[in-house]
Amino acid sequence: MKSWNPQAYDAWYETPLGKTSDRIEKDLIFSTAAIKKGERALDAGCGTGIYSIELAKRGAATTGTDSSEDMLVWARAKARKEGLTIDFVSADALMLPFPDDYFDLVLSAGMLCFIKERGKALQEMLRVLKPGGKLIIGVLNKQSPWALFRRIKGLFKDTIYNRVGFISPPELELSLQRAGFDVKELRTCLFFFPINCRMYLKFAMPLEKLGSRATPRMGAFLAALATKP
Repeated sequence: MKSWNPQAYDAWYETPLGKTSDRIEKDLIFSTAAIKKGERALDAGCGTGIYSIELAKRGAATTGTDSSEDMLVWARAKARKEGLTIDFVSADALMLPFPDDYFDLVLSAGMLCFIKERGKALQEMLRVLKPGGKLIIGVLNKQSPWALFRRIKGLFKDTIYNRVGFISPPELELSLQRAGFDVKELRTCLFFFPINCRMYLKFAMPLEKLGSRATPRMGAFLAALATKP
């Protein structure tokens, strides 16, 4: 697998499409997560710290893990710039270096799409989560038109999406259940077409509302809320 380029990764979030997508995804994740101040939270597969930083800003005692040291170096620098204390740890998602029943909340946005042994990764998240604790998983939805567009694009250009394993809502729900979680909710967002144009994206929110009513399982970003029994 190619190494990650943190600068290129974060650069996408500065584009009109990246900014709009990030805002909508975070609205979905954090309306689902309902973070409580002082909770011990893990951002599994934290990358450049996008969600770790948001967790810390919301008052969680945050730890971020990733297997890429390049991404972690970048994440640490971003956290320092924000004046936030976040523990960024180099770790394999299949062998998390934490005791059982340690975190109140585990959040993982995107990582599961890049792991072949998804079940084992989910079991590790279950292990480190306290009984009754919450898991928030975000993945790229196989049932979205975005997935088809990204696959076609990958035929002509080497993109990150050539490495992605897209996941459908039924697949995610079954994986969570098999790992031992109680699945509470599945929701999607990003129903508009991925056009990187400010003028077009002014219509993003009306299209979001329309899509969530008409095709609620077909948004490009799929989020699930589950708990540890």
